[in-house]
Amino acid sequence: MTDSSASPGFVAELSAEDERRYDPRALVALLRRYAVLVLRGMTLTPAEQVELTRGLGEPLLDPDTHNRHPDRPEVFVVDNSGATPVVGNNVWHTDGSFLPRPVRYTMLRAVTLPPSGGDTLYADLQTAYEKLPARWRDALAGATGLHTYDRIAARRAEAHRNPAVSASVSAHPPVRHPVVRAHPDTGAPVLFVNDLCLARIESGDGAPVEPSPADLVAHATRDEFVHRHRWEPGDVVVWDNARALHRSDFTTALARVMHRTTTEGDVPCGYGAGGT
Repeated sequence: MTDSSASPGFVAELSAEDERRYDPRALVALLRRYAVLVLRGMTLTPAEQVELTRGLGEPLLDPDTHNRHPDRPEVFVVDNSGATPVVGNNVWHTDGSFLPRPVRYTMLRAVTLPPSGGDTLYADLQTAYEKLPARWRDALAGATGLHTYDRIAARRAEAHRNPAVSASVSAHPPVRHPVVRAHPDTGAPVLFVNDLCLARIESGDGAPVEPSPADLVAHATRDEFVHRHRWEPGDVVVWDNARALHRSDFTTALARVMHRTTTEGDVPCGYGAGGT
């Protein structure tokens, strides 16, 4: 196993000879140290991907019903060259932050790759917090972020040419999460930001807080915190949404198909709460 991250303890790679790739208990143990695991040379059917994901946590169904796998609805098909393109994946985000219990782990498997490009970028939110300016850290103590489904729903309605898609907003009312959360395993302080869903940041009394969501995302995605994964056939990447931002970097005209599964997480706990 190699550590391939600019930020120590952020990204690790398991070779095609490492049998821990198929052992969910081993993966969970590794994810307590690393935010992103790159698993090389994997052979998985959709059903096998769901079962490996189940070993990490309870699999979730994506709200976008148009892109669920026909045989295994827990598998979300990311195919932007298809008739119902996936939206927002080129924007820095954590999966499902608009949920009361946001997504914990995401597993992404390469099915069809373009000849070049199609990378996925990951940013280390723990190191980003450690490197915050002191004035920002003070301002964010106890602050909450309002996460909404609106922008995703609007993008999906436009992409699917179906205004009714935006009605799904009512199924996902806005939620508030701590901007600095305690990592559920280590208790370490971690930024909880999302350029796709984080509408605003508020103090305990509801007043606006500086820095803005855009300021925090710009800070968290500085080159020193980012790892670029260049996909190879047989790759599976698993990441911890409690610590890693991600976005794709590809042109929609290219043939690129990925299978994604996710697991339910916990209600985020603010750093400093509950004795942390």
